[in-house]
Amino acid sequence: MEKFNHKDPHEILNHIKKLENAVDQPLLDLEKREDVRVKIRVDNKVGPAMFKSDPLIPNGYIANELTIRAMRPDIFVLGDTLEDLSSIHHCACGKSFDVQFWKICPYCARSFNL
Repeated sequence: MEKFNHKDPHEILNHIKKLENAVDQPLLDLEKREDVRVKIRVDNKVGPAMFKSDPLIPNGYIANELTIRAMRPDIFVLGDTLEDLSSIHHCACGKSFDVQFWKICPYCARSFNL
């Protein structure tokens, strides 16, 4: 199977389009896609790589500065599960995280290569 960059949601989408072309059938209906925006506010009392409901903004969240800096701005999700695109990275700081959500380690800010 061809390798692709899990870090780029657009590259994932291109990979899906290639699969569709190979079988000559659509795998997902992109016309029915749903774009969701989440409001996240800084609160450094929240632990790294964690989110809590925002008491001031309905349906919003709070997170510390490093967590917000480490987050990917776009996350591509298929269906109700996130397991299909999961790629666990074990950082030198001793923590593990799924690279589909982070562009740097959300615990220590180290960069990583896939």
